[in-house]
Amino acid sequence: MGKLSFWSFLREQGRDLPLPNESVHGKTVVIAGANVGLGLEASVHVANKKPSLLIATCRDTMKCRQTLEITRVLLVLCKRCSGTQPASLDSWPLELSSFDNVRSFVDRFDAEGPERLNILVANAGTFKPVYTRTQDDWEMMLQVNYLSMALLSILLLPLLLRSATCEDPSRLVLVSSLGHYLADPVLTRSRNWDNVLGAISAEKLGVSGASRYNLTKMLQVAFVRGLAARLPSPTPLVITAVDPGFCHSSLLRELEKYRLLRMVLAFVKWLLRARTSEMGSRNLVYAALATNAQDLHGKYMSSCEIVEECDYLLSAEGKAFSERLWWETIEVLAKVDNRVSQILSTYLQAR
Repeated sequence: MGKLSFWSFLREQGRDLPLPNESVHGKTVVIAGANVGLGLEASVHVANKKPSLLIATCRDTMKCRQTLEITRVLLVLCKRCSGTQPASLDSWPLELSSFDNVRSFVDRFDAEGPERLNILVANAGTFKPVYTRTQDDWEMMLQVNYLSMALLSILLLPLLLRSATCEDPSRLVLVSSLGHYLADPVLTRSRNWDNVLGAISAEKLGVSGASRYNLTKMLQVAFVRGLAARLPSPTPLVITAVDPGFCHSSLLRELEKYRLLRMVLAFVKWLLRARTSEMGSRNLVYAALATNAQDLHGKYMSSCEIVEECDYLLSAEGKAFSERLWWETIEVLAKVDNRVSQILSTYLQAR
């Protein structure tokens, strides 16, 4: 079963990761959270492969304009572009702390987007050291990292499935974290919760921001396993959870506002051999493009290899928890958008 070993972690951090050679010619790709860090670097890698259309999402229109400019500059300055006709790039706003914004993004894609969606990389995420609630009255990290991610994935599921064949499946990549290995202690009490999502969202859960973050990342892995198990086999949609490793990114920017914490984090990143965002992004690109698609379906990946999830999710208790989580998630999202129930009953197999 999956274990988090400090020494194996350090060895992995120092690895030079492969970059797949597969083409995305003629395909439509959406990368969420693409204005900085992993999402930006993944966008540059994918754009260099000349997709039919790459839509890089950001939280607002200003960030979208900046992202388009930066991506184009990086393609030239980093010499990743071959000098032929540049990829078709666009950037749309997507704010995952709002269910309405997720719904609006999907509505816009239906109205203005192409008839195909071949790859969705759900990279956007957040870390909040202090308990914060969204306008939809959910804890911020739970909604951004899990609920909105699940809503986006489900609402775009019909398009992903219609754009694929079993020989050339579409891809859904959820960017998780090795932190999911550390979420077990919080879930030991879950058997006593009347409502899983309600308990996790409540302030009285009484855990640190880091523990909440790790927990949302475990929920992502559970969602991947649950959705993958309900898709037909062989599947026209390959769904994968990816750990990019410990990277230099803007995820901890709220902590880095404080000088002392910034110095501490800089030391920790040096000690733990933090990857560059470009190196970490190769995990995302590999999961989205690698030819061994069916092998990746429903799996958790780290350093471009399939690894086992945490012990808890593989245990009988964890499987029971994941089943409760799935149905609670669908119940919540079906109230947010009535398309959810119809999509699941149409496209997924009964369990």
